[in-house]
Amino acid sequence: MKNKEIKVRGYHLDQFGHVNNVRYPEMLEEARYDFFDQFPGFFSRVEKAGFYLPLTHISLHYKKSSFLDDILDIRTRISSLGETKVNIHQTITIKGTNRIILEADVVSVAVDIKTGKRSSIEGELRAELESIINRCEE
Repeated sequence: MKNKEIKVRGYHLDQFGHVNNVRYPEMLEEARYDFFDQFPGFFSRVEKAGFYLPLTHISLHYKKSSFLDDILDIRTRISSLGETKVNIHQTITIKGTNRIILEADVVSVAVDIKTGKRSSIEGELRAELESIINRCEE
């Protein structure tokens, strides 16, 4: 699978010269969209199946700092699929190293478009997500 690379720019930095912690969630979101872009039409198919997948929880574990001109390598994968939720794990490293900057666990839940309520992940939606998990494991 393709990882997302982001070069650290001046506007990412705080007064101490390292990436401001509020910038990482933006980078992670960009990487999640990039991840799902590898499966053209994914969000359209989710909507056609009658669902949307809003985020309900993000857990961030900051490990190291990153600095101007670092190239961040963001790896994204679906780590598990529950009855009503999709768990996504993301890791940010400095490109070309094993230096972990941050690890994140993101939870999205299936919401029925018609009712606006949490719903079981089944049928076309489950098949779609399982297909992505299987393709990422290859």
